[in-house]
Amino acid sequence: MQQFANADGLQFTASSPDSAARLTEFGSAYMGFRRDTGAILKSLRESDPDMPMAQCATGYLAKLFGSSNQSTKAKAISDGLPDLLARTGANDRERAHAAALAAWCDHDLEAATDLWEGIVLDHPQDSLALRLAHFTHFYSGDPRRMRDSMARILPLWSPEHRDYGFLLGMYAFGLEESGEYAKAEDYGRRAVERNSADAWSIHSVAHVLEMTERMEEGIQWVSGLEESWSGVNNFRFHLYWHRCLYHLERGEFETVLKLYDEQIVSDIDSNFYLDICNASSLLWRLEMFGIDVGNRWSRLLDVSRKHVEDTDLIFVSLHYLMALIAGGDAQAADRMITNIQQWSTLPGTQARVCAESGLALARGLKLARAGHHREALEIMGPVRYRLDRIGGSRAQRDVFHMILLDVTKASRDALRARGLFAERLGHKAHSSWSWKGYGDILETLGQDDQAREARARAAALLARN
Repeated sequence: MQQFANADGLQFTASSPDSAARLTEFGSAYMGFRRDTGAILKSLRESDPDMPMAQCATGYLAKLFGSSNQSTKAKAISDGLPDLLARTGANDRERAHAAALAAWCDHDLEAATDLWEGIVLDHPQDSLALRLAHFTHFYSGDPRRMRDSMARILPLWSPEHRDYGFLLGMYAFGLEESGEYAKAEDYGRRAVERNSADAWSIHSVAHVLEMTERMEEGIQWVSGLEESWSGVNNFRFHLYWHRCLYHLERGEFETVLKLYDEQIVSDIDSNFYLDICNASSLLWRLEMFGIDVGNRWSRLLDVSRKHVEDTDLIFVSLHYLMALIAGGDAQAADRMITNIQQWSTLPGTQARVCAESGLALARGLKLARAGHHREALEIMGPVRYRLDRIGGSRAQRDVFHMILLDVTKASRDALRARGLFAERLGHKAHSSWSWKGYGDILETLGQDDQAREARARAAALLARN
């Protein structure tokens, strides 16, 4: 094994310079959500099985699935890396990657993220470390770190670099999640101008349009670029999910159900966690809008049952749990809640999040579905300001805030419900669902004139669409 440099000057321990180039190609494919990402890495492992970064990347890819069986594979790879590193004479950057994988397998996301951040400070062109840090900041619910991670590195990349647009889009997303919508939109659109197939950057702008309540513009943005982004991997279904959110607020429920059936769950059996997150949150939202979703929950059960024992990402586990609860598999749902309770007692980053808020949300979901609204409110209410820690985006976490409002309203705690709906209208002034709920509560309190006005606002929003 020798040291070979790729086009960015990064050194790789490998058997040939071609291996360094192909590992770099893997990084670009990963950032672009390309369907051939796994195939590139598989081919590299076959041609250069002792290349340390090929093994690290394989472990990373397994961990990115966020499930217990894939995490077991990643742990086996990680356990074999110390011997491989010593035998091949791996460099310090590769050893840091191996340490990051080991920390991730040991459930210490903070340590893994710190290692990736350290790598990119020394080696700003290490796009794999940069993208992985972006991922873990995202699932730690820490938008400022996600934003600042990119801000530190972006000036060090040439705008002529083949992957520079991906960095613009990642920075855009960190800005959006930090509430800097105008700046986020600018960076996101610049990224898409460079590469119309850059799904993450398209998605970053989609988030801005959702947060700034520009529903019609959002539909046009996502639909207008569909020909470009529809060629990426299963992340494409998340873009259909974003389109559904716009239609949902416009009261276009038939369109939402059509997109759900034809796109959102079209590859549900592939067992990719984001697909179930899209599906579960959308169905639960539809039901809160008063829409009968028929037997659609049942299709999510087989996949969700496979993840009862997962201890990777609580955000993801909660969506599997939603499907089990709503789909009527009480036994599997109870086993999953027990697993989350046990998980909350373990060491590790996500275990602490379970203890802080994840377990309360899990129990609250079961109570809400069973009609025990007051009990659900009492267990979910105290964690509402710690909810961000479960990770995911503002748009994704909103379903849990909606559920809290829904159970508060159903619990007949009218004063608390009035306060929560008023809060929501402070940042979602164009939400027909929020105005209708607010009107219902005002009527309960005998504020009939205000109730009529709120319902008129809801009707006007739907009529405008």
